[in-house]
Parts: sequence; structure tokens; C-alpha cells
Amino acid sequence: MVLIAPMLLLQVARFAPVALAEEAGPARPGVGVEQTFSLDMKQATDKPLTVHIAGEFNAWDNKAAPLTDDGTGVWTIKLRLDEGNYQYKFVLDAGTEKQKWIQDPAADPELAEADGHEGKNSVIIVGPGAKKFPPAEPNHINADAIVFNPADLADLNPIDDTHVRIRVRFQDGDVEQVSVAPDNHQPLIQLHKTSVQHGLASYGGVISLHADRLLPAAKRFNIIAKDGNAAAVFGKDGVGAASNSEAMIEVPPIRFTTPTWARHAVWYQIFPERFRNGDTSNDPGDKWYENLVPWNGDWWATQPGEAPGKENFYKGVGNVWDRRYGGDIAGVREKLPYLRSLGVNAIYFNPVFEAESMHKYDTADFRHIDDNFGVRDNPGQPSIGSGSDKPPEAYKPIGNHKFFNLDGSPMPEGYMESDNPDSWRWTKSDLLFLDFLKEARKQGFHVILDGVFNHVGRAHPFFQDVLVQGKNSKYADWFEITDWGDESNWKSMEDPWQVHGKPGGIQFKAWDRANGHLPVFKKDAARGLAVGPYEHIMGITKRWLDPDGDPSTSDGADGWRLDVPGDIPHPFWIEWRKTVKAANPQGYIVGEIWPWANPWINNGDQFDATMNYQFAMPSQEFFANVKTAMKPSAFNDRLVKLTFNYPFQAALVMQNLFDSHDTDRSVSWFVNPDRPYDAQNREQDNAATIGYDARRPTELECTRWMQMVAFQMSFVGAPMIYYGNEMGMYGPDDPSDRMPAWWKDLQPFGNPDFKFDDRVFTFFQRTIAIRNKFAALREGFYRPLLVDDERGVLAFVREKGDEAAYVVVNRSDKPATVEVPVAGSARLFDYLTDAAKVTLDETNPDGRPMIAVSADAKAFDVVSGKIRVNLPAYGTAIIAP
Repeated sequence: MVLIAPMLLLQVARFAPVALAEEAGPARPGVGVEQTFSLDMKQATDKPLTVHIAGEFNAWDNKAAPLTDDGTGVWTIKLRLDEGNYQYKFVLDAGTEKQKWIQDPAADPELAEADGHEGKNSVIIVGPGAKKFPPAEPNHINADAIVFNPADLADLNPIDDTHVRIRVRFQDGDVEQVSVAPDNHQPLIQLHKTSVQHGLASYGGVISLHADRLLPAAKRFNIIAKDGNAAAVFGKDGVGAASNSEAMIEVPPIRFTTPTWARHAVWYQIFPERFRNGDTSNDPGDKWYENLVPWNGDWWATQPGEAPGKENFYKGVGNVWDRRYGGDIAGVREKLPYLRSLGVNAIYFNPVFEAESMHKYDTADFRHIDDNFGVRDNPGQPSIGSGSDKPPEAYKPIGNHKFFNLDGSPMPEGYMESDNPDSWRWTKSDLLFLDFLKEARKQGFHVILDGVFNHVGRAHPFFQDVLVQGKNSKYADWFEITDWGDESNWKSMEDPWQVHGKPGGIQFKAWDRANGHLPVFKKDAARGLAVGPYEHIMGITKRWLDPDGDPSTSDGADGWRLDVPGDIPHPFWIEWRKTVKAANPQGYIVGEIWPWANPWINNGDQFDATMNYQFAMPSQEFFANVKTAMKPSAFNDRLVKLTFNYPFQAALVMQNLFDSHDTDRSVSWFVNPDRPYDAQNREQDNAATIGYDARRPTELECTRWMQMVAFQMSFVGAPMIYYGNEMGMYGPDDPSDRMPAWWKDLQPFGNPDFKFDDRVFTFFQRTIAIRNKFAALREGFYRPLLVDDERGVLAFVREKGDEAAYVVVNRSDKPATVEVPVAGSARLFDYLTDAAKVTLDETNPDGRPMIAVSADAKAFDVVSGKIRVNLPAYGTAIIAP
């Protein structure tokens, strides 16, 4: 144990895990502090029948926590919450047509955070309240204000066998230095100040438990804080000078690991129907609800075969919904070299399984790849009608009907599959996709699939069997049937939707609406899903991760992105993770969770990561907004939360996206600033009253957007690019965020503004090459160096061991000269300038762009441990050795 002399050692009664509320006393970790939530509805004109509270503390379950009416219209509930900040809302009449989510009128409005859906969530802070602490004094440390809970992963997070992330909080201004003293006698390791929130200053970092190879890994440590001539040394039992290793804070076991490769991923999201048409023989367009149109036609104009008039674009006839362009797996395979030239190394496919729609979230068969994406052995096969007023066709199973063994040998003519996985074979489309995975792997890509396991489409054969057999169907307990209707309607029909979904017919719950197009699987509290769909999805999972049944081979997908996983109870995902890791130990699991996803991540028993919309939201507020732009200090607070909120092994593999198939294009945020995330961005509905400017961004708007891209490539987590962003694609939300990619060889497009932007591509290529070059940008800890609200400047460092990369962002419209503190003696260069050149060896089958400093480049001058960085308006620097 290292002691600091001649300083005064603080002696206080205790330093224990803290979980204090502003108005409450101490509580044991894991037990929490009792909080009372109340909602006064006495004056409401439309009084609710039920009130629930949903938030980050209960995974936003709208029925998990019911409030009680005291008889006067005041609804109340008491909950025990561990220390932390929690977003929440009240839910009125949950689960009914009158369901309504509202903020807590009694909550502090200054703490409210955007909910991503045009509104805000209320926030409660459970923990020590800075307002009750006396002012900080020199040569004194207020032990009552120290916050450190070894049971909280944000405070003590073992990452792997050699690294631990630590956070400890003090009253702001109360300490000058915080260090960690490991029990293996290695030197003190300094923790750095990362943020100040609610009067508490956070100090943290990732420390190595190995001083060098000669010493064993540390298993315990103490924390030392200094302020002037006062010091506090504390271990697991409080503050004191105990050198006994048994009194030190113990490093707990690692809860879980995440796939190592995912730390190094640069993701590219592909919407298959709109990425590239590589094989015209499988093109859609022969169904009554499909219209095959030219790839390079003007998106906003009437296409061949469409009803004329703007009124028929979204509504009226709704031309845009029937458009098909023919994107397929062959097109993706053709463009793998293009993706390599960009620098990406991981692909996330939107759904590829058999389905009627162009987006494929209405799965007709999880067992098989859609024949429009692969090979059609039954062209023109009719499909079930979609319930519109267009003439329906007789229902027949869609997709291919010829089956093969994995080695390509054909099954006997007329072979049929069942729900038993042993009966499942492969279509030509399936085999083509497996061969694509093999080629992608050769070229250095990992590939994950979209798992839409909450619901299916109306054309799913097991749901169709329910419509025909009714209660007698073996799949009757697979779906949420709300009314079995008249038994005489349980039969095959030319158009079942003239009856079912209506009085007298079978009625059911669906994800989109009652009796909608996406029937949901039945849920089960104990296992998450009812027995039938539970076993079916487990079989599907193993099929696509490990086609040959041998986990030691790499012949399947590398993981799953999960659609609306919050709709399926946690017990399913706990067991499902086991299935994934057994089939592919390095399989990657990422969930589509828009709020904070701690219940799915932090226990290590469900997901590895989430689509990080909590990264996208503050990025939009900081970089794109104008009147309501977030200040650097507030942005840094959100970045620190992103760094600590999840286990660091999960934070490193988060899919850091800006936009997706569910949002408007991120560059268009700069054309349409000051809007809530993913709100007021659909011209046809939520932006109808205020409008949405779908024009091409100006050069300045594009420059500001590229600054955000440079930040994306520099922050903790794995960046994800939505297809076409690197081409300069722009536009509003669904369906226009899904227009066909602007390939150079297909130019000119009908709209002259739709053209491949070389400037944008080159910038993406450079920033990706920088990220791929430096391990610190992929695995390093985030630490702010300069936060200047007045000038709009943020500087931070990513650190991994002795390697560091510095990022400086000038968010303002004025040039800025910034002095950045640096460590070490390495010569430093700005890789975003001409000091570094990007090269690509196109002969290398799995090569990516590389970046290196030019021989004549001038390094920064280091003066008194600082470098001076000159940035233009909206300029960014990425500085490294």
C-alpha cells in the first residue's frame, strides 16, 4: 500500500456503497431507496381507469407498476430504486385504445430528456444531492459526498482478465487528484475528471491490472484522493490507512464478454431491395401489389405503370408503396469490393427471409431466403392478398418449393417441410446466400441478420393454417387470437381477408394494429414466448448461425440484430443468448432498443449491445440543431454517460448509428434542424403541418454533417453507416429513406440532384481508415480534455494503454485556436489533413484503405505539454502519432 506523506489522512466512520435520495437516508446496495410517485388527476376531464409508471427502472414495461387511486383521483406508487438517474413516464389506460404516455407534472422540468418521439421523459435522480452539501473547503475532503458502489457496474466494471473500469464521485471542487493503488505494488494509476453532474464530479478510467509481465494481476485495490495537504485512502470498509489487502476493494468476476471482432467493426446497414440489383432474373413485379420501376428513375416523379399526380405518391393510389427495384444478394456480392474500398468490415442486413413486402418485416418463412433476393424456381407464384381493395389472388405458399441438401444434392420431387427442424432443407436461394457468406468472409466481412421474432406476416404458413383450421390448427396456441369467430369460416378461401379480421371471422393481435398485417406470437411469462414459437425461433437461430451443425466451422451468419425485442419478455432472451453462443461462441447480439437498454445488457445474460439511438440523439442535438443546439458541456455529460452506463465491454461494441431505415437521413437533419429525433420527418404524416425540406444539402450543411461523421468514427463504440450515406444520399423518413442507392454507373438519375458525391465518399473513407489504424479509437477509454461552452469547442482523448488519439471539435461558425494537453513524446499529426495520405491495395482480397503520414508532413510543436490546433469554422482534427 502506498501512503502519501506528510499529508493529513482523513479518518471517518465509514465509506460504503451509497444509494441516497435527496430526501432519504442511506440504503443497502441492491435494496435501494423508497421513492413515491404521485399523479393528481382530480381536475382531469377524461379520467383514466388505470395509471402505471414505466421507465428505465422497469424496462419501460407499461403494465409492470400500477399506481393506486386514493379515491379522490390522486394516484400513487412507492418503488425502491438503486442510486442513479432514471427516465420515466406515466401511462394512462395502458393496453387500451385510450393509452396515453405523459410526463410527471411534479418532476423537475430542467431534468427532462428527449424521448425520441417528439416529447420528453421525466427524470428522477436517486443518489446524493449536491444541494445539501456545504461548500468545498481547501485541504479537506467531504467523505459524506463520496459516491462509490462496488456492486454498480458503472463504478466497478471488470472488462477482461487485465482491465477494470472504475468511477468514483466527489463533491465538485473537493479533490485535486484521485488515484488507484493496486495490491500488486505497481505504481499509482491516476483517475481523471470526466464530468460534473448535479454537483458531483466524476473521476474514472480504465486501468490495467498488470504493471508489467513480471507482476501478477492485481485482485484488489484502494482509492486515494488528495486535496492540498489532505488525503483520503479508502478500501471496501471505509476510509483509513489499512494496508491489509483483505481491506481493499476486491475486483469482482467478469460477468460476460462480448465478441472481440465487434470492437473493430465498422458497420454498414443494407436494405436489400434498394442496395443493388445484381440479377434481373429474380426481379419482383409480378404480384398485383408490386410495380417494378427503373432504378435511376426520379424518386419524386411518377414512374412507369403508376397513376399520375402528386396526390398519388403517398396517398390516393399510393404509388410509392408498390414500387420495387430488384435489389438482391447478387447485387451485394457484386459490391463487396466497393464496401472494402470504403473501409467497412461488418454488414447488417435488414430482413432477407421470405416475405411479401419489400422491407420483409412481415416474415412468411424464417427458414428460407426470399426468392426475389436469390433464385426463383417458381416465377410468378401467386401470393396471399394484403387486404386492400385490389383484386386478391388465391393463397398459396410463396417462395421456392424445390429443396436441396446442404451439399447441393436435390431432395425428391414434392418433398415437404414441417415445423420440425429435422425436416428443414435448403432452397437455391438459401444456398446462394450461404455461398455469399463464404465469399464475404474471404473479403474480411462479418455479417449479421435481422431477427424479427416478435411477429410474422399474414402469409406465414402457420398463421394461414390457423385461418383455415381455427381452433383445430396445431398452431392455434402460437398466436394471440382475440376472437375465434364463426366456426363455419374456418376454411380455405379465395380471399380470407373479406372475413377474417372482421365480425364473424378470426380476430387477432398484430404489431401494427388489431387484425393488422403483422400477427404477433403469443407470449408466456415463464419462457417469454409460447412453446411453439419458442422452439421454432430457437431452431431458426441455430439454422442460420451454424448451418452444418458444427460450431467449430464458420459457415453461417455472425450474429443477429433483433427487431422490437422489448416486446418479448426477458426470459426468452436469456435462453436465446445461450442458443446463440452455443451455435457460434463469437456470435454477436444487438437489440433494437431506443431508450437506455441496461435491463438487456448489464447482467450479461441477454444482448451484447444495442442499436445506440442514445448516441444518435445527443449527436443530433449537438451537431445539427441551431436554435436548440446542445452546449459542449451538456454533450460531454451525455458522452460520459454513454461511456459508463453500460459495461465497457458492451460500450465498445455498441452500434453507433445516426440514422437507419426508421429515420430520416442524417445529413437532412442539418437542412431541418431543431426537431426531436425521428420526429416531424415524414412528409406524409408527422411533418405534414410544418413541412420537411427534402432538398439537397448545401456545401456548408454537408461540411457540418461530415464533422458529425468524424466524431462518429472517433467515439466509444462501433460506428454504423446506413447504406448510401457515404454516397451523399439525403431525404426524409420512411419511405424516402429507402430509395435506391445512387450508384455511379447508373447515373444520370431522373432527378439531377441525385448523384454520387465523391467528396463525401472520400471523407468517409479517410475517417474509417483513421479508425482502423489506431487501436485507441476502437478500444480506448473516453476522456474529455477541454469543454468550452463559450467558444463551442470540445476536445477529448481516446486512450488504450500508452496509445492515445486526440479529437478536437470546433462546433462554432468561427475559427478557433485550441491548446490541447498531450502526453508522451510521440510526434503528433492531424490525420484529417493532407499530412496523411489514404491508399488502397486493390489486389489484396480482404484489404481496406490504409492511411499514413506523408514524408514531408510537419508534426505539431509540443510546448509545456500542449499542442496548438487551429481549426476553421465547423472544423475537426483527429490527432495521433
